[in-house]
Amino acid sequence: MTLPDKPAPSVSRRLLGLLLLPLALLLSIGVFIDYRTGSAPIRAAYDRALHEMALAVAAHLHDADTDGRIDADLPPQAVAVLRADSVDAIYFVVRAADGHVISGDADLQPTTDAHGEFSDGMFRGEAVRMVSHPTRVGDTAITITIAETTHKRATAIRSILTSIVLTDIVQLGGTLLLVWTGVRYGVRPLRALGEQIAQRSARDLAPLDRAQVPTEVRPLVNTLNALFETVRDSARGQQQFLADAAHQLRTPLSGVIAQLDLLARESGDDALGARLRALHEGTRRLAHTANQLLALARSERSATTHDDFHVVDLEALATDAVAQYLDRSLLAYIDLGAETAPARTVGSAWLLRELLGNLVDNALTYTPAGGRVTVRSGMRGATSFIEVEDDGPGIPPEERSRVRERFRRLPGSPGNGCGLGLAIVDEIAHAHDATFSIESGAEGSGTRARIEFRPA
Repeated sequence: MTLPDKPAPSVSRRLLGLLLLPLALLLSIGVFIDYRTGSAPIRAAYDRALHEMALAVAAHLHDADTDGRIDADLPPQAVAVLRADSVDAIYFVVRAADGHVISGDADLQPTTDAHGEFSDGMFRGEAVRMVSHPTRVGDTAITITIAETTHKRATAIRSILTSIVLTDIVQLGGTLLLVWTGVRYGVRPLRALGEQIAQRSARDLAPLDRAQVPTEVRPLVNTLNALFETVRDSARGQQQFLADAAHQLRTPLSGVIAQLDLLARESGDDALGARLRALHEGTRRLAHTANQLLALARSERSATTHDDFHVVDLEALATDAVAQYLDRSLLAYIDLGAETAPARTVGSAWLLRELLGNLVDNALTYTPAGGRVTVRSGMRGATSFIEVEDDGPGIPPEERSRVRERFRRLPGSPGNGCGLGLAIVDEIAHAHDATFSIESGAEGSGTRARIEFRPA
């Protein structure tokens, strides 16, 4: 079971995530502070109004006689004015020091809290704000209590809180937008660096341009450039080793093959001659296998660099391949020809020569005498191609993917090949980001091997 890939980490998302929590915390603190500082003046204003009502009631109190009785000169009109409010209900009571109710709502009990004469409480099932104003009328101590429901206070405070929260949310959103814009602009050089790397092929190991790279990322770019240089040097060393190995193996093996061929011809003993011929054939196969293995190693993508790739004339490549194998085709009585049109691609000339040589060699090996092998080059739209077609026995469709494997040969195949030819072709096509396809020939028989190159 394949697990889904985790989303790639993003510098922008990480920065926004790190900033969002502190900004939200600052928003909460700001809302709390603004709420406290904004609601305090409103509470104070309503409390002053309550206190002024208590002073107004006190102005209507006077001594009735010498026995200490207090009269409240509050006519119904004055009480109505006192209680007049379109939103809140207002209550009052005037009590003597002994608890005797002089005037007002007898069930209203004066209370005080630790903050002084103002307090919060419940009266007749509603929350009220009360003020208890102690005073003296003559020699008599009295307490005037005014209570008011809190609807106006709650509405005003809720309005302030809503305004503060909306303002702070807008500020937070604006801050996040500015941060997001700054982060996107700030990481633009990183995106440019990523695009610079993404646009490269696997062979392009040239140093990255550091001109527009931020200081914070330069150590990474320096490390990448050092890595590219190491890989480039390794690929060059591998290519040089393989070229030297091919030369060192080819020369002595060619000499051994020539000597064995000469000894087999000069030998008069049939038994010895047969052994020499068998040794000659085995050595020739060894040389062919060694050359094929070295060619396979040199065609791997890890062994090629961008410096090896240039514009290659596919038409000239096809013509040269026909000329190279013409003598062999004549000896095998095979019609080898070319049908070429101008075509070019960006690639390694010697690798493409190796690729086409293996295709022609395979075609000549499997095509019987009197058959035909055709090498083609040309363009299909913006895509260039080369192909080799023969009218031999062909490759069954179910085997066309398997014959690309190393050391894979079809059962009953003629010749003494080692099964590396098409593996080399597939590896070289892969190194060029090209498409290698195997199909039937024009008349449904034989084989057509085509290499299609992406537009440069």
